Amino acid sequence: MSTIRECPLSGKKVILAPERLHRPIDFATSSQVDDDLTLCPFERGSESTTPDEIFSLKDQSGEWITRVVPNRYHALSIEEYKHSTREGFYNCQTGLGAHEVIIETPIHSLNMDHYTIEQYKAYLKTIISRIKDLHEDMRLEYIQVFKNHGLKAGATLKHPHSQIIATAFIPPHIDRQIERYRDYYQRYRRPLLLDIVHEELHAGKRIVYEDETFVAFTPYASSFAFEVMIAPKVQISSIEEISAMQKSNLSHALKEVYKALYGVLGEFDFNMLFFNAPPYRDHVRADYFHQMEQFFTFYIQITPRIYTLAGYELSTDMQINPITPENAAQKLQQERNR
Repeated sequence: MSTIRECPLSGKKVILAPERLHRPIDFATSSQVDDDLTLCPFERGSESTTPDEIFSLKDQSGEWITRVVPNRYHALSIEEYKHSTREGFYNCQTGLGAHEVIIETPIHSLNMDHYTIEQYKAYLKTIISRIKDLHEDMRLEYIQVFKNHGLKAGATLKHPHSQIIATAFIPPHIDRQIERYRDYYQRYRRPLLLDIVHEELHAGKRIVYEDETFVAFTPYASSFAFEVMIAPKVQISSIEEISAMQKSNLSHALKEVYKALYGVLGEFDFNMLFFNAPPYRDHVRADYFHQMEQFFTFYIQITPRIYTLAGYELSTDMQINPITPENAAQKLQQERNR
């Protein structure tokens, strides 16, 4: 029997339709990108083929562990200036922003379930360093970290990498989510996501992984099959704020979640999204950022792209998910316990 659930974070509705699970197209999990190792610009020894390095972590021998470079095919440019114009009925602004690539490892074909804890720590340290640096540019108002893996998720290179796009405005979807966070906090004096975490821990039926700092669960209104959210148990508004111990715990959480996902799905395409509070910009709107660190809670969303969005999803912005989050969590938990 189908049900319709509403996500308390976004307000979006999702249709859970388990009877569609038996369609064979729904779980064609992976689509391969072209993979010519000799042409990959992210290999060790190919550093001259990328734009100049912005940041790197190196091992004791001086070899890089992670690298960050500008995206050669950038969507936005840090060299632009902020300016808006009217074009008749329409509004247009310059493409100011930043677009960077995080090369996560020198190992070309390494899936995230095979990352070591130290590799996860280096990955998170790199993300945090870049966010902190981009926060210093007062023109930038929102910073989005994301990873595309596989063609269905938008990746064009197989070598493990993530991206950062920083914009001179807060995207409308994020702005709407912030307003929901704010409204909930003003009403109940508690962060919305922490109340969701409390409910998930109490219910127990959608939990995938838990430690003293983080919990991973399949959201009640999961838009995609086997979607997983990783959220803190205490209020953390941005990944920048996590301690060394929390970074270690988050590394373990990511490792366990990807181990379970790959165990159940095999090779699969996915997006991984990092949601942080926007950098404080009191010169923009001081009232907008008032108490932001108390009501906006950092989280990571992992969205497997194991089936293709079709007409209904695109026309209504409602997803049809063929597996309940309870069933997905059970399968992932069983895989972890094998």
